[in-house]
Amino acid sequence: MLKTYRRIAVLAAVAPMMMLAQAAHAQADDKDKTAAIKELLTVMQADQAVKGQADNWQQGAKQEAPLVLEQVLVENKTLNDKQKQAAVEKLKKNGAVQRMVDGAGTAFSTDAFKQDALKAHYDAFGKYYSTQEIKDLTTFLKSPTGQKFMANQGKATQEIWGSMMQKYGPQVGKSMRDAAEKEIAAAAK
Repeated sequence: MLKTYRRIAVLAAVAPMMMLAQAAHAQADDKDKTAAIKELLTVMQADQAVKGQADNWQQGAKQEAPLVLEQVLVENKTLNDKQKQAAVEKLKKNGAVQRMVDGAGTAFSTDAFKQDALKAHYDAFGKYYSTQEIKDLTTFLKSPTGQKFMANQGKATQEIWGSMMQKYGPQVGKSMRDAAEKEIAAAAK
């Protein structure tokens, strides 16, 4: 029984040291992975990609702003139809639509957005790839083939989705229009 107590005492003394060693090893692995991700993001020009995506989303918000204003007006429960119609004219004259457009999506142009987007890159790459895989991706992207891939990937993706939209966009649009006409005809009866 004394031997058992001694073993427990030794384990109790050694266990915290083992846990510290494991934590230090994990920290070293995290630092290596973080450094590997940083290099990969540099090669991928992630900061430029984040800026481009932010600009796209901000432009999308600017396009949606008048529709949001219209939707909020339609859903307003405090104004009657006559008051809503009068509000439309006033909103046009007082520059509200332009103010909505100008202010739309400004969160996408902030430093906080950029930092969060880059952190999201670190988190995602850290989650799905090992340190060695990240290093392998970096090596590939630095190669001539990888550079060509990076230079053409955006154009290839745009071409792919452009051709799909060209093929399916008109039929989806027609289907939506037909459904709208059917709904309006039913509502008019």
